Amino acid sequence: MDKTKSFNTIFITLLTGIVLFCLVSLSVISGKINYIDNAILLSLRNTNNHSIPIGPGWLLNFMRDVSALGSVTIVVLITILTSGFLILKKEYPSLRVVLFASISGGIIELLMKEIFSRPRPHIVPHLVNIDSLSYPSGHSAISAIIYLSLIFIIFTLDIKRSIKISFLYSAIFLILLIGISRIYLGVHYPSDVLGGWALGLIWSSISVILAHNFKKG
Repeated sequence: MDKTKSFNTIFITLLTGIVLFCLVSLSVISGKINYIDNAILLSLRNTNNHSIPIGPGWLLNFMRDVSALGSVTIVVLITILTSGFLILKKEYPSLRVVLFASISGGIIELLMKEIFSRPRPHIVPHLVNIDSLSYPSGHSAISAIIYLSLIFIIFTLDIKRSIKISFLYSAIFLILLIGISRIYLGVHYPSDVLGGWALGLIWSSISVILAHNFKKG
């Protein structure tokens, strides 16, 4: 019964991600969301100097550090360390989740960027160096894919439910914070981040579903 509920939740998450990604993507293609995107970016900058973000001086460094938690380097390190641990524990279904999620997730994110070919925001100066395309946000997508996949693995462990829920809330908080940091740094439109989160929901769900089917086979 618990397994049935778990996979019902996964399918609901998958459908939610698909609907959200389609809605955001259509808004991006039509340009209807551009006004909101630009307004939010401008609201996070000094009205007299758009190169200066709002907030105390330490906030900029904090956002840069948080943003790095969704970078390729950190994600690759997490994937390698997690994979090594799962190999030692012979948790091969969970290993498939991590490897499929990280490798295919990175590929699909790059493919989506090429398909939409949306330039980076130019209404405010970027506070970190970046030169790739904008939609969907890679940091938002990959962090959601990897961290949510790891949460699935944690939920398969024989530990207290309260601990599992704590990890879940922590992962969600971290994913949200990484996305917000990309907006604050001016390297992504809010819709880029929202689209990245949606793609993360889709791909982490697919990873879990495929791993489950492999295990059954």
